[in-house]
Amino acid sequence: MKRLLKHLLILLFLSFGNILEASMFKTENLLLDSCERNLSFRFESTSFLKNNEYESDFATSLSGIGVMLKPTLEYYLNYNTRLNVGFFGTKFSGVNHFTNLIPIYQIHHKIIPGLELVFGSLYGNLNHGLSEPFYRFDLYYTNNIEYGLQLLHKSKYTESDVWLNWEKFIFEGDPFQEEFTVGNHTKLNFIKTKGIDIKGDLQVLLFHKGGEIDTYAGPAIYIFNGAYGLDLTLKTKHINYSLKPKLFWYQGLRLPNNPKSENYQPYKNGKGLMVSSDVDHKFMNFEFGYWKGEKFLSSKGESLFMSVSESSPNFHQANRKIFYSKLRLKRYLSDNLKLELRGNLYVDLKNDVLPDYSFGLYFIANELFFIRKLEDSRVK
Repeated sequence: MKRLLKHLLILLFLSFGNILEASMFKTENLLLDSCERNLSFRFESTSFLKNNEYESDFATSLSGIGVMLKPTLEYYLNYNTRLNVGFFGTKFSGVNHFTNLIPIYQIHHKIIPGLELVFGSLYGNLNHGLSEPFYRFDLYYTNNIEYGLQLLHKSKYTESDVWLNWEKFIFEGDPFQEEFTVGNHTKLNFIKTKGIDIKGDLQVLLFHKGGEIDTYAGPAIYIFNGAYGLDLTLKTKHINYSLKPKLFWYQGLRLPNNPKSENYQPYKNGKGLMVSSDVDHKFMNFEFGYWKGEKFLSSKGESLFMSVSESSPNFHQANRKIFYSKLRLKRYLSDNLKLELRGNLYVDLKNDVLPDYSFGLYFIANELFFIRKLEDSRVK
């Protein structure tokens, strides 16, 4: 009966077609030359409902309703430099306090046309546009804020995002290790016409856990991930059709051999293949794809694609095969107010288990309110 249900669901969802698409959730704002000395108030929020019903032993289920708030004051010191100061908070329904309350400080500077530097709070998480084996969508609302350093480049032929996300700082004598992630996502525009886009896609992640001034007895570890592939898009008047084949690899360095060690992983290196296709319309997006992984791990990837269980590194399976499909219904109420309903299906082709599925609802606001243009005190 389980096998019959699995195959029926596969046939149903093959009719549909989304990679981990960031456009709906994108918060990156490049600098505007005309806003020198403008003082504004930016209000960002996401109301969300997310439910993961996972039967798999590789990932744990999760349910929650809540809201993320990010109000900031935004000031252009000059046309090349913008400052944002405020706070970020996450409030889950059923919890009488914010589970995260983080100060926001960001300085954003244009070095030269096409190259911009961000210090402090980054344009992180889904803004990086990483594939799902590299970045789990749920981190959008469980670990949204990234702090560190970022370089953004955009030109006719290249788009690139390079960042350092410093996740855990240590002082001398701390009993735990420092943690940070270095990443790069670059797209190369090979062909860009009215009807066809062909892009090269390169993604790199390096996760480090270690340090020299802490008292933790274990070794420093590194987890390296890389991916490359193509994004092929056929554009028509109302619908875009895309095919996205990608190869992934994983390399773990200095991982402890003892299964009882905190940083133990059973595999030191691995690889993966993902082929996805999607159909994108103004109001909806359908995607289906296939994942084949061999001893693959990632520091922040979706656990369903990993070869090691999210909850126990002692439970693992070298070869993983997943069919997945995603449906998105989207509505832009305005440029700054968006609504999206998502449904995902993951079918484990190696194990006789019921398909994993999730659904979510997101109401996103990102509005800028102009306050005033401040006078330059140097002008007399």
